[in-house]
Amino acid sequence: MKNKNKNKTCGRKIVTALVAISSVLVMASSALGQETSAPAVDPMSAFKTDKGLISLTKVAPELTPVSDYTGDFRSRATLFGDPGGWRSRLYDYGLTLDAQLTQVYQGVVSGGSAKGKGHGQYNGLFEANLTFDTAKAGLWSGGLFIFTEQTSFGHPLKSQPGNLSPVNQTALWPESYKDSSVLMEYFLMQALPFNTVAMVGRLDPSNYLDLNSFACNSDNQFLNVSINSNPLFGRFLTYSTYAALFMTKVTEDFTLAYGAWTPNSQPGDYGGDWNDYGAAIYPIFKYEAFNHPGMVQAIAAYSSKNAVDVDNPRFVPGAIAGNPPTKSNNWIVELSGEQYFWEPEGASVPRAKGGRKEDFHVPTKDFVQDRPGLGIFYRFSYTPEDRSAYSIYLSGGVGGRGVIPGRPYDRFGVGSYWVKESNDFKKQPIVATALQDEVGVEAFYNFAVTPWMQLSLDAQWISPGIRSSDDAWVLGTRLNIRF
Repeated sequence: MKNKNKNKTCGRKIVTALVAISSVLVMASSALGQETSAPAVDPMSAFKTDKGLISLTKVAPELTPVSDYTGDFRSRATLFGDPGGWRSRLYDYGLTLDAQLTQVYQGVVSGGSAKGKGHGQYNGLFEANLTFDTAKAGLWSGGLFIFTEQTSFGHPLKSQPGNLSPVNQTALWPESYKDSSVLMEYFLMQALPFNTVAMVGRLDPSNYLDLNSFACNSDNQFLNVSINSNPLFGRFLTYSTYAALFMTKVTEDFTLAYGAWTPNSQPGDYGGDWNDYGAAIYPIFKYEAFNHPGMVQAIAAYSSKNAVDVDNPRFVPGAIAGNPPTKSNNWIVELSGEQYFWEPEGASVPRAKGGRKEDFHVPTKDFVQDRPGLGIFYRFSYTPEDRSAYSIYLSGGVGGRGVIPGRPYDRFGVGSYWVKESNDFKKQPIVATALQDEVGVEAFYNFAVTPWMQLSLDAQWISPGIRSSDDAWVLGTRLNIRF
């Protein structure tokens, strides 16, 4: 049986997935060189298998969707738990198999497009995850294979709100607004020397870039694409592409991420499109202000592909039509961050050491990344005006978990976004007559019925970027179940 407090081996609580991985795997990557000349007291002994190999899922249990399947029906992390102990045994042998189902029902209650008023729509997204730890399997240190399959079904809201930014991000996986089943990820994560971690293969870059603790997960945080992520990145990244990403921990508070990918490879196209390339550099700075954690990150990305918005999956298909002029060699910069300003007492202290009776820890990746407390998030991005119909993106808001006493797993958020129309593209008749700036506001409350079942209520107000649409109100509900 695994110790639930292993997730805290990296020291302070984890703020985002990217910093989490680089912070904890630095111990594994640096220790690779110690295997032939280990000191008398080996600081990595707790993370080694009986063959002396360093296991990533021992160093960082949060690298798998679930790290502990034990517990009773109401307190455990998964619906099915650990029948007969077989899931725990597989975990100890290096193999995990997890799944979740997210279901969304949304309706336009006023405004939007003429055909959108009063319409409600339902869709679902099923995701299966498999991981294989090479050290636990007795092969080599510091390796973890990751596989992700996604299946979508139903009829999500699309053009009914009359907006640019999709009001339901779950509708974009695996293929936007299509019933489909796709193997989205199959890659190797490997700890390397020089405090570096590499991820090579087919992956979803949105799982590792442009993240924060309050607005990056449509399973249980915001639903609108432009609050969870930067919609302008849709010109640079798909949700399933061949890539090589690296993270190097330079200092305790500074991590440098960088990598390259194939920007035209589409989900379901397993051969990929290798005609163009994209690249990015991504420094991440952690700090403390007034005794509470914060983070600032900057992203600079480049793509050689043609810069058009008509095939941007992070905008509603067909929202930007016509044939605007295009240029290659597109680039984008973003500055984003987060700052906690309140944390519940005892949230980071195990109950055995005097913590509060509410157990804030759940052994799943999403709960570890979304630490208890209250804070703000923000994103600002710019791309050249002669390469995109929308050149400026701004979003921000407030979010938190465990704010209400006795409800340690509940989450909430209030956020807004603004995408600004490019001045250059306003000169194009098709753009000037059809498009304008778009502003949206969203609020949600995620009620944890149990740690494995979460029900959300969601409300969005949108001043659409489609000129022919009225200001829209969209209400919805979401149910996420982890099996």
